[in-house]
Amino acid sequence: MFSFESMIAWRFLKESRLQTILILLGIIIGVSVQIFLSSLISGLQRNLIEQTVGDSPHILLKAQENSPQSILQKGNQSLVIPIITAAKKDAYILSYQPLLKKLDTFPNLKIVSPLVEGSGFITKAEVSRPVVVKGIFLDRADGIYKIIQRVNNGKAVLGGTGVLIGRGLAEDLKIETGSIIEIRTSEGNSGVFAVNGIFDFENAAINSSWIFMDIFRSQALFDLNGAISRIEMQIDQVFQSENIAQKIKKDNPDFLIETWQSNNRQLLSALQSQSASSYMIQFFVLLAVTLGIASVLAIAAVQKSREIGILKAMGTRTNSASRIFLIQGAVLGLSGSILGSLVGVGLIKMFQIASQSGGALSFSIQVEFRTAISLIVISTIASIGAALFPARKAASLVPIEVIRNG
Repeated sequence: MFSFESMIAWRFLKESRLQTILILLGIIIGVSVQIFLSSLISGLQRNLIEQTVGDSPHILLKAQENSPQSILQKGNQSLVIPIITAAKKDAYILSYQPLLKKLDTFPNLKIVSPLVEGSGFITKAEVSRPVVVKGIFLDRADGIYKIIQRVNNGKAVLGGTGVLIGRGLAEDLKIETGSIIEIRTSEGNSGVFAVNGIFDFENAAINSSWIFMDIFRSQALFDLNGAISRIEMQIDQVFQSENIAQKIKKDNPDFLIETWQSNNRQLLSALQSQSASSYMIQFFVLLAVTLGIASVLAIAAVQKSREIGILKAMGTRTNSASRIFLIQGAVLGLSGSILGSLVGVGLIKMFQIASQSGGALSFSIQVEFRTAISLIVISTIASIGAALFPARKAASLVPIEVIRNG
């Protein structure tokens, strides 16, 4: 059963049909724009993040190498003077197995993959090209780089002298699966390898320079005596990389920890600016809708002042008169925001169809249920807030004066 105030509010809405339709149209347009805009920007940001860190490590653990220092005493003070030395080779992690075992049980880490990385040259038929050699455990590294599914020629198998090379490198040097190549390091070491497979990362720089081989074979090639270059890690919540990295650093203070967030400050700044502009636009859209509701309901309060006065003269309480307009605001806000959400979803579907037919859309747009619910709640509350002014005006009406002045 509807309350007395609800019945009167519904009657006022039906009598002022044109005003009701205008308010609903304003809410529908405002909410649909907000749904479309937030979904579009969220999809764009997800695509940027996926392209940046989707197939790359989120956290890196490296050996920390301190520069030599000279400590001199001057009175009661100690002076630390850096010593200028020649550039050193990259630091390596020795005896990494206990560390790897420890990280395997660390919470929030989805993938932990040791890596040996070094530069060198690939030679075939007296033609050489610079390459980056990556020694890996295939089962671990595949979780980060999706190597197996990217091998489109040959087999994704490492071990012994088997290697995987990029498509660009294979086309440049006319290499096929089963071809024999020579890899020489900058230190003068060399080895002969068989190409087991050719991968395609859809990235020209990677396809023309990366070579994957078994981690033990790469250690022998670079004379590392069982050491590794670094440990790469991935997590589920990519924006938690800084917090997780701090916990890893606390447990492993002797190592250097890097995150994708620390290495992509400009991208994060751009995403934050994008989000801020989106929130600003949505705020002003909501403000315009709220002011529109307030103005229309204020006019309705003036138009219905005689009816309100009669109701108050018949014994309707002041609070009940106020609630009539608050209920109108709630009904308009809730129904308008629900319809606006549906229209917003429709706009996204139309945009996807139009973009895909023209080949312009390269990322997916999805409406998050949580976002839609939040907008419905906010719009409903804003509509109720917009009805406060006409509600107070109705509450302040004096029945005798209203009826007398008609």
